Amino acid sequence: MPVLFLGMAFFFQGQLIAQSDTERPSIDLITGFEFMINPDGLNQDLPFWMHANRDGRVDQNSANTLNYIEATSKLFEDENFDIETGVSISSRISDDPSIFFDKAYLEIRAFDFKFLGGRFIDPLTKKENELSTGSFMYSRNATPIPKIAFTTDGFLDVPGTQGIIRYKGLFGHGWFENDRFVRDAYLHEKYFYLSIKHSFYEAVAGIVHNVQWAGVSQGSRGKLPSGWGTFKEVVFASGSSDPDAPGGEQSNAVGNSVAAYDFSLGLFFDKVDLRAYRLFYLEDKVSTQFRSPWDGVWGLNIKPKGTSLVQNILWEHINTKKQDSFDYEPYGTASYYYNGIYRTGWTYGRRVIGNPLILTDGSDGSSGRPTYNNIIIAHHTGLSGNLTNQLNYKLLYTFSRNYGTYPEQIIQPLPPSECNARPQTVCAELRPLDELKKVNHSFYFEVEGSSSRQPRLNYNVGLGLDLGELYTENRFGIMLGVEYKLF
Repeated sequence: MPVLFLGMAFFFQGQLIAQSDTERPSIDLITGFEFMINPDGLNQDLPFWMHANRDGRVDQNSANTLNYIEATSKLFEDENFDIETGVSISSRISDDPSIFFDKAYLEIRAFDFKFLGGRFIDPLTKKENELSTGSFMYSRNATPIPKIAFTTDGFLDVPGTQGIIRYKGLFGHGWFENDRFVRDAYLHEKYFYLSIKHSFYEAVAGIVHNVQWAGVSQGSRGKLPSGWGTFKEVVFASGSSDPDAPGGEQSNAVGNSVAAYDFSLGLFFDKVDLRAYRLFYLEDKVSTQFRSPWDGVWGLNIKPKGTSLVQNILWEHINTKKQDSFDYEPYGTASYYYNGIYRTGWTYGRRVIGNPLILTDGSDGSSGRPTYNNIIIAHHTGLSGNLTNQLNYKLLYTFSRNYGTYPEQIIQPLPPSECNARPQTVCAELRPLDELKKVNHSFYFEVEGSSSRQPRLNYNVGLGLDLGELYTENRFGIMLGVEYKLF
């Protein structure tokens, strides 16, 4: 397969070179090869940071041999109108071998707005720091969901504010895969951000709203509400007017919502840039009232200037403990990334779409909860820079306390009167949370370099390690990779 990909690449290169410069569009074409292994055996699991946030390319359950080819092309470009297309094909030899498109898209820009269609890296993901665990909406953990979207071309100036106040937004529609508990489900996505940028600071505030909706359930519910009337209810996060809709969708909101309030403050100085950010995760309407104010992500990013050794420093605190639970309830009752109707939850290709520290077992939810660890408290740090002019590095360390899911805290149910419980809440004799705690340490170190004699050739070497109680045993892994830019 690597030989086939390289042959295809050189064939297309020859075809393009054969054209005149005025006829052919600009194109970037690269091919790469990666090998990842746990030295304990070919069928041993890889460490967390060797498979997380890699666009769904890596099979975490075994050694991987990956070959990929990526092409992007500007078909047309001028001041007010661009057309770009891109494709990435990956071939994986592992316990779960596969050949798949992890990107295949068309992007059209007209003045300050864009149309995106296909399988592409979501613009919301691109705003995240390369060292980040990923936002609670989208990370680089799963293969991109195929969708269409209308979006601004970054932040746009609000007229009359001299560029001080700016905005950006997106409105999209996507399609989940069929191999899940609710097949043929749709994705609704939208976000809107406002920015105030002046002098040495920038303050940004935004709201993000995603919904899984429609589809056909494997269970007794069968076909779920769809159509334009339901789409309107999805957009406005209202309850379903369909009498055949599940009761929760009639009283609360249609579909499985995954949303957030997102804030950040940037400070820009001569010797350093700073950015502090805070994302409040919202699982349902109750969450919008800050029922769980500590849940979500806190972060600080430091970018020193004038030094190449340390260029990027990041710290994040991730907390999903409260999950809208009342004091008498077990922690985690909102069941982040899981839904009683859409049981496969906030996943695509059996991988979490959002923050990868929330773990799934890769099942479709038909025989239980695929999200087996969504009550976590974690601290994550990242560091990157240049060791030499041609050698850079990245270092990640994540410390986490993991508590499973809320049913594991229940020893036995109790009558609601024992807790003075409200309707549709959990009253039970609870197991102390410390009895469920599993501490884990995840490390990853990678160096990437190039040769002065062959600048088109890059290589990278990575080492990963998991220590602690979260997995059945400690994990160690080695990654070797090469990448060549054909043109």
